Amino acid sequence: VSIKTDGKIYLQTTEVELEELPAKLEAIAGEKKDNRIFVRGDRTLDYGKVMAVVGTISAAGFTKVALVTAEAQGQKR
Repeated sequence: VSIKTDGKIYLQTTEVELEELPAKLEAIAGEKKDNRIFVRGDRTLDYGKVMAVVGTISAAGFTKVALVTAEAQGQKR
């Protein structure tokens, strides 16, 4: 799951609304609620937006949600 800088949510390459996300994830994962779901977001995103996505995924019963931060271009660790 990716959250772009404009706040739009994508599942793989398809834009989805937050309310549609649980059903789309269930269609992909089936009954395997212990599959790891990665949420990738730009560092400039509002924390509340990221937590809304993570909370929605968790509320749908997925037990392994991991955050991934996208590095800004040209920035090194």
